[in-house]
Amino acid sequence: MIVNRTIILVEDSDSDRLLFSKYLKQIGYDCLCLDSADKLISRLDELECSIILMDIEMPGITGHEATILLRQRQELTGINHVIIALTAHNDDNIINIVNSAGFDDYLQKPITKRELKSKLSKFIQCDSDSVSSFSETKQENGTPKGKLYSLDMFEADDPDFVRSIVEMFVSNTPGSIASIKKAFESDEMESVRQQAHKLKPHFSFFGAAGLQQTFQMIEDLAKESDSKEKLPDLINNAEKKILLMVEQMKTDLLS
Repeated sequence: MIVNRTIILVEDSDSDRLLFSKYLKQIGYDCLCLDSADKLISRLDELECSIILMDIEMPGITGHEATILLRQRQELTGINHVIIALTAHNDDNIINIVNSAGFDDYLQKPITKRELKSKLSKFIQCDSDSVSSFSETKQENGTPKGKLYSLDMFEADDPDFVRSIVEMFVSNTPGSIASIKKAFESDEMESVRQQAHKLKPHFSFFGAAGLQQTFQMIEDLAKESDSKEKLPDLINNAEKKILLMVEQMKTDLLS
């Protein structure tokens, strides 16, 4: 069991870092946030044995590559970190990816506070049970009629945090879909795939299952050279829904 109660979070998504660090604070952990595996590797000599939450896909050194380096270092120094992969992949191959790099476990995005707490409890003793857990039950009929989003994933008694997450989504998401369109027009299919993969879990945070599925399709089709002709309609339709969703959020939550 790990004794150090500082969790190291390595995640390049600003919104995911904000969400996970908030969860960790509520559960009762300290959190060291890093936005790249490169920064993690550069600071290894100053880090105690800890639990590392590591996104698999990141620019520069990937989470997969960083974990291999950490395990090689462990053989030389004996310093062992528990490394838990964070991934938006939902295919059967994820277990092979995790095992091949030396991850101890993994969590699939979107990740609830309850799931995170349960996973960490396998490796570190949690004495913060007094922290009340929130209900993760979805509305019976999904999002309210006419709305493209829901706030069920978030705690109702923390409006400032919810607002900060919404503001980040409203600010960043239109630019992200614009970048995907630009990458497609430049025939940069790997960039399309990577950006769709990163954007996909964010829609689950807001109960937009349809958009999450759309971006899964975009991610899958970007890997198939003979299916590129299907992407423009998917991307354009996703953009229309995203812009409408953003406008609804601005009207409902940010006005």
